[in-house]
Amino acid sequence: MLAIWAAADPSFADLAHGGFLSREWMSANLVRGFGIGLIAILAVGSLLGLLVQFFARSTSMIRRRSLAQLLAVATLAAFWFALAIHVESIAWQGKRARFALRVQELERIASPLREQWPKRDGELPAIGPFMAYPFGRPTTLVLLQAPPVAKQAVYVSAIENLDGAIKLQLTGTDGGDWAEWHPPSSRPSSFVGGLSDPHELEFATSIGRGWYLVRYES
Repeated sequence: MLAIWAAADPSFADLAHGGFLSREWMSANLVRGFGIGLIAILAVGSLLGLLVQFFARSTSMIRRRSLAQLLAVATLAAFWFALAIHVESIAWQGKRARFALRVQELERIASPLREQWPKRDGELPAIGPFMAYPFGRPTTLVLLQAPPVAKQAVYVSAIENLDGAIKLQLTGTDGGDWAEWHPPSSRPSSFVGGLSDPHELEFATSIGRGWYLVRYES
């Protein structure tokens, strides 16, 4: 249940980073809070059930069944430890799958910019009005009306052009990362944006057609 939830819920990253402990998060996510409680009850209950069965048996039965019971308890504990270690990776792969289905929308935004990058402030049909930085030879577009990639889930707040790579900064429920188109000879890497903001690469994964889903440590 938890693995499927981590892969499917765009807000699960907040849980992985402890955001569910805040009163604001709980008040806005009652259903998710109930789900956390239910999973916790099932997890503790399953472990206690195995322990009760193990210690409630007679001495002769314990001798015959002790190894199997210990293996069951150890397996359950190992599963939870493994899930705790890899839950963020599971959430990332779920996000990768969602963005692989959004490549066409990403192309709608990036394609005109690949053909002709703006040289000054202006407005384009795919992205609306924008401001271009730095002045003279802009590499960053700050969007004044963030265009949606997925309704009520992902928006683009800024666009970077770095050596032919088009980098879309994502915001919204399923945002917080970057979607980047790279020519064949290019791959995501650390960079300094047009507003002199550094971005240290954490990891990146391909989502098809030259696009990557990328996470930076800003």
